[in-house]
Amino acid sequence: MTNLGIYKPLAYLGLFTLGKTTLSLTRQATNFLLPSALNKRYNPTQTNWALVTGATDGIGFGFGQELCARGFNVILHGRNAEKLDRRRRELESQFPDVCVAVLVRDAQNLTADIDDVDVEVRDIIRCNAKPGSENGRLTVLINNVGGETRPSTLLKEYTFEDVQATISRNATFAIQITRVLANQLEENAPGLVMNVSSVAAFGLPSTKGFVDSFTKSLRAEFAAEGKKVEVMGLRVAEVSTPGYDVKSNLFVPEARVLAAAALDRVGCGQEIVWAYFWHWLQGLSFEYLPRWVLMKIASMKLKSIRADQDAKAKSS
Repeated sequence: MTNLGIYKPLAYLGLFTLGKTTLSLTRQATNFLLPSALNKRYNPTQTNWALVTGATDGIGFGFGQELCARGFNVILHGRNAEKLDRRRRELESQFPDVCVAVLVRDAQNLTADIDDVDVEVRDIIRCNAKPGSENGRLTVLINNVGGETRPSTLLKEYTFEDVQATISRNATFAIQITRVLANQLEENAPGLVMNVSSVAAFGLPSTKGFVDSFTKSLRAEFAAEGKKVEVMGLRVAEVSTPGYDVKSNLFVPEARVLAAAALDRVGCGQEIVWAYFWHWLQGLSFEYLPRWVLMKIASMKLKSIRADQDAKAKSS
């Protein structure tokens, strides 16, 4: 009886852990069954606007396509005015019923003129208002700009300028543009801020852990002030994009497919979600494998990337 008395609390602890894990997995899986609240909540009039940062290529342009397809007017952000204008014309041709505008800012070399973005966005919306229809409002901000151009590079190999550019591109710009547009999103509430993170946030060499922390703190801040601005973090894994030498498959979606999945998660009520179902399945291992195993896998992946880059450099 004494031995049974010792094991009984352990059994209860095991049942509690199992129940908690089952509840967490069920809630995460349910995210992929719930209908999106994007249009009902943030664009019921089909006249509202969304701003997507880093929208000239990849996931950002995928977001632009999907938002236009769902009836949003869209502002595309990037640093190359000529390329942005080409993308604008492309979307206007594909989606003639919506307005598309551009916002030119260099996320890597940020200056104080970021403060002018609020007025610039308001001017864009006012100038593109359609006669006889309700004037649209900015209700969605998607902080997508980011990424690392040299993923296998060791920290000691970076220059001062490299580090500053990486942090600005992946962290500082999102903070600054959100700060500048926060009042506008509050005025136009309900509003939505979506921050694109990645699997690297689990502790791989990146700045994405900061994106998750920023998402949580920003969500708490709006809630504490009683503001109706939803904040979501979108965690993604590998995506097939132009210039990235990986073919799409079940676990590696194309950019627009990933963007569509992300927008479908709007309204699920969770703070940070996997945008794409098959990425979520992959991501389960990051939650339940021991930390040392994850680091081993990351180390092997980075060494593989470095070896491929060295081989290409030698052959060129």
